[in-house]
Amino acid sequence: MIELREMAPQEFEVYFQDKLQRYTEVLSENVHEVGGNPSEQAKKQLSNLLPKGLATRYHWLFTVQVDAVLAGYVWVKIDDEKKSAFLYEIYLFEVYRGNGIGTEVMRQIEHLLRQKDITYFKLHVFGSNTGARKLYEELGFQIAGVNMLKSLDSELLKS
Repeated sequence: MIELREMAPQEFEVYFQDKLQRYTEVLSENVHEVGGNPSEQAKKQLSNLLPKGLATRYHWLFTVQVDAVLAGYVWVKIDDEKKSAFLYEIYLFEVYRGNGIGTEVMRQIEHLLRQKDITYFKLHVFGSNTGARKLYEELGFQIAGVNMLKSLDSELLKS
């Protein structure tokens, strides 16, 4: 059985440290500007997004339970006034990926959002994350914008 359960305070501390490490790695791989420490950037951004931890207004954090075993996390921001939600993260431990659990978790999130009369469900996914992109497209998400990047060869800059 796959279940979303609101995160408890002690679970949040474990989650935050895990998220900090994973987000640092993502920034290291996907942020292409020179300068800045990815670890410091990750900590600053996450602390700004969740200044009061679990008590941060509009932010909902869940654990994903599969047969009562922790399988991952979900972080959603719900803005009732705008009738929109933003998925900051759905993260499943490696062993739980690729077998439909992510799809079921997303369906449960959508059900929760519909109960709250939310009209729009948004998210961001890095272009290199093909597995997540495939999942979101299968669930009906559409591209709303595209960030693009071109790496300029330093030799070209010398001319």
